[in-house]
Amino acid sequence: MDNHQHNIIIVGSGLVGMTLALKLSKLRHKVIILDKNSKKKLLELKDSRTSAISQGSSRILKDISIWDKIKEKAQPINEINVSEGINTNELNFKSQSVNEGPLGYIVDNTYLKKTFFKEVLKSSFIKFIGGIKIKDIKRTSNNATILTDKGNFSASLIIGADGRNSRMRFFADIKSFFFDYNQVAYVFNISHTLSHQSIALERFFPSGPLALLPMQDNNKKSSSVVWTVDSAIENKLLDNKKFNNAFEERYARAFGKITKISKPVKYNLNVISCYEYFKRRIVLIGDACQAIHPIAGQGLNLGLRDSYDLAKVISEGLELGLDIGSTYILRDYSLKRLIDKKLLIQATHRLNQLFSNNSIIIKTIRENGLKIFNKSEFLKKKSMMFAMGLLKFDF
Repeated sequence: MDNHQHNIIIVGSGLVGMTLALKLSKLRHKVIILDKNSKKKLLELKDSRTSAISQGSSRILKDISIWDKIKEKAQPINEINVSEGINTNELNFKSQSVNEGPLGYIVDNTYLKKTFFKEVLKSSFIKFIGGIKIKDIKRTSNNATILTDKGNFSASLIIGADGRNSRMRFFADIKSFFFDYNQVAYVFNISHTLSHQSIALERFFPSGPLALLPMQDNNKKSSSVVWTVDSAIENKLLDNKKFNNAFEERYARAFGKITKISKPVKYNLNVISCYEYFKRRIVLIGDACQAIHPIAGQGLNLGLRDSYDLAKVISEGLELGLDIGSTYILRDYSLKRLIDKKLLIQATHRLNQLFSNNSIIIKTIRENGLKIFNKSEFLKKKSMMFAMGLLKFDF
């Protein structure tokens, strides 16, 4: 069986893996992407979900020449309102408070992924091999070899960007923390009679949070919904009528009457956090390394920062003639990402726990905390800068 030698192999062609490949290609480094899905399947992809792109992430996408291709399809978020239930005492975040542009953007996943993939296929520095089945990985002191049904592929460094059910994490024998929230998220789109005015809503209920994210289509009269519920009440929502009634009760005509609801897609919610980010020439990025609760819509943004920082570390190592799969290089990357990763994982984990607690004492603390937080422009500005991906945490 043929053996193909490369400097860098990326396993997985999700947005995080493709961001890394495109950044490395801009720095004129050759990369190979291996993926279980064929080119045809990825080009015909249909994904009803949306992605939340922070202001910081939009700058990463601009640097890899993606942003200009998608910005016309990106719906800006100029305001975020957070409340406990359908409470008028909201925590309010406005983009003009930080003067850095919109707080973020909502982009259709199908359009976003296809735009990325077409750029990958156009690059002379990136080779894509799809429809591949990985059987095993062998590692020596100076390289790693992926054994597949289409031949063997060797490289100084293998990057696992293959999602929360990462095979690379398994092959690398990287241990991780796993926590099941006993919650499910329903993701769907709605059309409504009033404009969302570029406003995102996050409403916290005892059974789980509800997020309404503004979409660009239909004259700003469409929103993407991420509705999280405890698994204990999931069975009560199996009937379409009961599901719609329960949702509309929480929606409470935020943007007028609902005229259309798409078919919900359900996801089980858990958190995965690796105890180490690399091991013997394999490094993990994105959901392969940390998969967080969608409560703040920050999972993709965290992964994009992984890609961007790793690309810079790899490029610097190659320019200096160093072994990019060495512990020295990968420890540098690990330290750069440590605080950002741990802080966001803990923030989303604790936030979900705080708002899922029905204790009267905790509820009182929440309500008073929201009021105090809303009055502090300093705290609001810092939290907005963090959510926008504009605060840098590294060594």
